[in-house]
Amino acid sequence: MQHCRTGVRLEHYVRKVALWLAIALLAGLTACASEPPPVPPAELTPLSATVTFNRLWSTKAGRSGRGVFEPLIDEQQVIVANRDGRIISLSRDSGIQRWRRELDVELTSGVGGSGEQIYVSDTDATVHTLDPATGEDIWRARTSSEIVVPVVAAYGVAIVRSTDGRIVALELDDGSERWSVSNPPPALSLSGYSRPLLLDGGVLVGLDDGRLLALNMTTGKVIWESVLSVPSGRSEIERLVDIDADLAVDDEGIYVANYQGRAARIEPSKGQVVWSVPLSIGSGIALDESSLIVVDENDTVQKLDKQNGQVLWSNETMTGRRLTAPEFTSQGDILVGDVEGYLHVLSAEDGSAIGRTRLTDEPIRSRPVKVDNVIYVQSVDGVVAAYRFAG
Repeated sequence: MQHCRTGVRLEHYVRKVALWLAIALLAGLTACASEPPPVPPAELTPLSATVTFNRLWSTKAGRSGRGVFEPLIDEQQVIVANRDGRIISLSRDSGIQRWRRELDVELTSGVGGSGEQIYVSDTDATVHTLDPATGEDIWRARTSSEIVVPVVAAYGVAIVRSTDGRIVALELDDGSERWSVSNPPPALSLSGYSRPLLLDGGVLVGLDDGRLLALNMTTGKVIWESVLSVPSGRSEIERLVDIDADLAVDDEGIYVANYQGRAARIEPSKGQVVWSVPLSIGSGIALDESSLIVVDENDTVQKLDKQNGQVLWSNETMTGRRLTAPEFTSQGDILVGDVEGYLHVLSAEDGSAIGRTRLTDEPIRSRPVKVDNVIYVQSVDGVVAAYRFAG
């Protein structure tokens, strides 16, 4: 089963206002000033589309919760969940419902998993494990606190990351705990979390204090630690350095970026930094054979050379559109969703807009998922659709 990566993203300017107010209240202060209001979405200008969207099917799955809710895809089905505890299996070819399960709980994260099992998490910090073929229960496991990113599973283990900073490895047969490690977050951190990334023998975890950890898959012991950036500044807001964007990896390195920090390539065996460049990440990153695509906190999309971090191009036309993490199309161009329900295709050559369609009137917050030559996307209001590109 193919699992796509995505992160939770709280819109940048709203988040800064909320954090400033929280600090003021904790200090017993009366607010006499405020941060600027959220930047309105940049106006979309007409474009000469060279890529067109062919919608293969669409359906409604119900509203998402506050965590990451995105489609999980296997060879035959698209599995989605909503905040009210409904999990639906849809045919990849037609979008027709294959099975449906009502858990009667409020979910805090969408579907994660592997070919053997799928997982969702609820407000009681319980992981529900289901059979991907039928939706029937396999086991449940209670964790230490709320889970807002999907459970990841591979190499015979399921990894759960909860909001109190605990990383737990669960056995696939019964959900018993193999190991757990705790890295409590700073007093103030962003709402999002990056998903652990499972490799053969190891687990990579990006933390809220700007560190990247490699953990032993069997024991949970730290193999190495790499510091992406160190918190600095006078205020708690200035000291935010969360690694909230999901990590990316290939045969040459590990690619990571954080808020008010850096984008970097990390050497896998010892965690040494190969290169790093200043960057404040927004929603996420995407990796192909030669480049790294990043969306920063201002909704600027940049293409970096993965060998040295050099900026190859930058698109600054979508300020305030609160873009999703990027995904590549089958043609190698870049796809992002936005706060008004649009999907945008940017040219891999220069970052210019070459295609656009509107899925819904409400935000798309989760990264579109590409499998083969089809893109699957889920919006906040529960519209799930499959697209193929022409052009």
